[in-house]
Amino acid sequence: MDKIIKIAVDAGKVTISEDTKSILRNLFSGCRVNFLFGAGFSANLLGTLSNNEVIFEALQKYQAKNEDERKKVTILSAFLYWSFFVRCIAPISSKISTYDSSFDPYKEFGDIVYRIFSERGNPALDRQFSIFTTNYDPIIELIFDHSNCICNDGFEGRIEPRFSTDNYSKTYYRQAIFSNRKAEIPSVNLLKLHGSVTWGQDIFWGGIIYRQYRDKIGCFTNTYSTLFDTTIVSTIDAHFTANRPDEANKQIQSLFASSIFDTLLAKEDDYGKFIQAYKMAFLIVNPTKEKFSDTLLNKNYYELLRIFSNELEKENSLLVVNGFSFRDEHILDLVKRSMVNPSLKILIFVYQATAIGDFQRLFGEVKNNNITYIALDGENLSLNYFNQILSHIHS
Repeated sequence: MDKIIKIAVDAGKVTISEDTKSILRNLFSGCRVNFLFGAGFSANLLGTLSNNEVIFEALQKYQAKNEDERKKVTILSAFLYWSFFVRCIAPISSKISTYDSSFDPYKEFGDIVYRIFSERGNPALDRQFSIFTTNYDPIIELIFDHSNCICNDGFEGRIEPRFSTDNYSKTYYRQAIFSNRKAEIPSVNLLKLHGSVTWGQDIFWGGIIYRQYRDKIGCFTNTYSTLFDTTIVSTIDAHFTANRPDEANKQIQSLFASSIFDTLLAKEDDYGKFIQAYKMAFLIVNPTKEKFSDTLLNKNYYELLRIFSNELEKENSLLVVNGFSFRDEHILDLVKRSMVNPSLKILIFVYQATAIGDFQRLFGEVKNNNITYIALDGENLSLNYFNQILSHIHS
């Protein structure tokens, strides 16, 4: 049976029972700890995604009736990609540039987990943990730039850092100056399952290199902003309210029946070139149903998913979930398959207690006691409250 833990909040402070504290401390002290973060983790700075995936899915299956409709499919795809870029990628360059006070709650998270693993006394477990995330932004890298905890993002090198999953097999120690005594330093492996704006393609040697995302995003914005009429972008965004593919299909038909694209048909080739340029510019898995095949076909994505699956299959593994809905089917399937591991524990921090039923339906056919849900009683679980709960683990 699933366990549900409700935590009370009084005047902005969480009140945690001794039983709950004991459960959390035992999990973090006796397990190999992995975090899984989704868009909700970055919501304080970047907001959350809309229903892009549903619209893209319906558009990819749409059967154009004539040449004009085929062109409209290309144009609408371009506008959807641009809308996603403007809302979810472009803000990264301005909102996640250098550290300021808006990052304080995220830094607090980094400081808390550093203390948790610094105090870990189980000699059978190291002081390393992993963060898996589907987010493209560099918030987590910036967190640990300002923390004592070492962050291994898979890159190695100074002048031209290169990415390799082999770099995740490292552990860090500090040796005393006047003795041979060594002590392991707390460290985090950061694995971005859907890629990152910091990833660039090495066109000469192949593979992934680290790049300055602010310049890339700014250049892309300047190059293509004139191609997209802001009024049309706003109209399209307001038009699509569907949460199911069949609803989205009807909304696509009504949009194509209007005159909104009539003046754009002559530039269909430009919009097709934009789509190709966008996919080449950013090494990310886009919010479309294609992401499952994209993930399997791309060696790096496949390797990261393999590492994620392997971590969950290890004995006494803990997966701590925050800001992730499990609507990414390939990740949901990996987690469900891993739940045959009887020692795997999954701790899902739920933003709203009413959403627990949604999670239970997703995991419905899996009957075991792997999952524990944590929700606040009458409040939404913000990053501040998440930090407060974690702080009780080492207090």
